[in-house]
Amino acid sequence: MQREYGRLSLSGTVLSKRKLKELVDKKYVRGWNDPRLYTLIAVRRRGVPPGAILEFVNELGVTTNNSIIQISRFEQTIRRYLERTVPRLMLVLDPVSVVIEDADESDGLELDVPFSPKNSSMGSHKIKFTKTVYIDQADFREVDSKDYFRLAVGKSVGLLQAPFPIKATSFTKDEATGKITEIRAVFDRDNKKPKTYIQWCGSGDSSRKCEVRVYNQLFKSENPAAAEGGYLNDINPESEVIYPNALIESGIEEVKRRAPWPEAAGEDKLGKGGPESVRFQAMRVAYFVSLSV
Repeated sequence: MQREYGRLSLSGTVLSKRKLKELVDKKYVRGWNDPRLYTLIAVRRRGVPPGAILEFVNELGVTTNNSIIQISRFEQTIRRYLERTVPRLMLVLDPVSVVIEDADESDGLELDVPFSPKNSSMGSHKIKFTKTVYIDQADFREVDSKDYFRLAVGKSVGLLQAPFPIKATSFTKDEATGKITEIRAVFDRDNKKPKTYIQWCGSGDSSRKCEVRVYNQLFKSENPAAAEGGYLNDINPESEVIYPNALIESGIEEVKRRAPWPEAAGEDKLGKGGPESVRFQAMRVAYFVSLSV
């Protein structure tokens, strides 16, 4: 039997053990399993399933030549794999409350929401629609424009799975910080086809508060080792962005109960596969694993 192998390198990061050790020792990262690294334990903690790595390697094939693969290609393969194998949930990173003034009849309405529009075998879950919902600060503007399709005063937007689109009527904000603190709205019952839909979370027991960590590339350049002043001078200050007051819909409880997602070789039920196996797509945001909900 003959076996051939080649070195797999990724652009935009470092894989040298000496350089990785320096990153850990000097506390640029929290450890060898920090999700911003590309060690196997870091990739696992980031939530990449074994099947996605195998699919990536199979796509590349085997060559004895040293080759550098773009990180974007690796991430594209992971997204394609997760899209068909993990459930979808609504997540709001930076919440602002929206009070729907004429939603009394719909307050507490139970909605049956599919976990995946492309894979019916995942089933569905129930969430409650509430008179006060939360949307992301980025989905509202004080001043509207023609190229903006989300919520603004006098403009309508659809809420995913909700009974009707909503139209903003007014808002209040903290004059000291300039941040919007509350939006008032009404149902736009005559609007059957809003131009866009946004995610939302209900109030009370229909959502859960959580801390969300969004990871970007650890380095600013494609070749950190060749950066001026060395790779330690190429660290991206925005490689980790933390949202301490995010909200996720209550469907996360069933996703946790049914983990691992996907049901793949190499991972057992939660407790053996670990919290990294609680994978889901936060609609319009990114793919996440549930480590601290």
